[in-house]
Amino acid sequence: MAKSQNNNTHRFTLLDESVVSYGFRVLITGVDLSQFKRNPIFLSYHFDDKLPIGRCVNVWKENKQILIDVEFDEADTDEEVQRIIGKVKRGFIKMVSAGLADLVFSEDPKLMLEGQTLPTIIKCRLREASIVGIGANHNALKFYDNEDIEIDISDEIKLSDFIKPYKQENQMNKELLKLLNLSDNANDAAVLAAIVTLQDSNKTLGEENTTLKTKLEAVELADKTAKQSEAAALVDAAVKSGKINDDAEKSVSKKWLELFDKDHEGTKKLLDSLPARQPVVEKIDETKKGNQAELTDLSAKSWDELDKGGKLIMLKDKYPEVYADKYEQEFGKKPTA
Repeated sequence: MAKSQNNNTHRFTLLDESVVSYGFRVLITGVDLSQFKRNPIFLSYHFDDKLPIGRCVNVWKENKQILIDVEFDEADTDEEVQRIIGKVKRGFIKMVSAGLADLVFSEDPKLMLEGQTLPTIIKCRLREASIVGIGANHNALKFYDNEDIEIDISDEIKLSDFIKPYKQENQMNKELLKLLNLSDNANDAAVLAAIVTLQDSNKTLGEENTTLKTKLEAVELADKTAKQSEAAALVDAAVKSGKINDDAEKSVSKKWLELFDKDHEGTKKLLDSLPARQPVVEKIDETKKGNQAELTDLSAKSWDELDKGGKLIMLKDKYPEVYADKYEQEFGKKPTA
């Protein structure tokens, strides 16, 4: 659609990504404008055997469209050129069309839109722009082969022959090729060979992994069994030493064994820190030894030493016979009470 910018230029939408009536569509991101910008000719109905009727002073991409600002050669004295310029200015001709070359097609279903019946042009070169009576996305789109000869897109047989050489573009996922350590232009045979090698490697790694897993499980089981045996022995020893007072149902021991299962080393340290119960016989023996030493010490002291040390009452209570002897030695008679 033409839009007048000033007295000398007119803005048109040259191309967008909608489906043309023949079933194609073009990805705007893949259109190369660089060569066209060096020679931005504006033709009449794609007639490149005739002189251009103007030039594109601005060409750019915006919102999945290619836009152009056209300056007509108003000094051209050709009657037909002046008729076209007049009809554009008066609004009777409002549309333009793109001539595309170096076409690369893709049959990727992800790129297909509703109503699209033919492949998507993912790469091409803008060869020329032309004024037309029917818009660029309605049959007026022109395709050119590598020798700049127009392709008849109305002839499906010829068109099919033309597409085949181009639609072989490698759509192989580049990340996959990178993972397989292959170049971007690797063919199917190279990819297949790399995958077979990878499968063989994976099989070997899988077998090695299974072997290692089996060995690891055996080691873990042996370690677990050894720790359980040690825990049982430690708990049993703790019960016998009096560190643990167990009941008839062994419920206390079971709880300690559960603690060992959760934290073997920590429970082991905790059990080691518990004091062992001292046997009664040992306590009696220690008491006897202590009393004997005490009695010996008290017997060696004089009445005055015992009195000054506050030991007389204790001597009378614990060792009354020794007290009586000390009393008689001091006062010459037996104590009365």
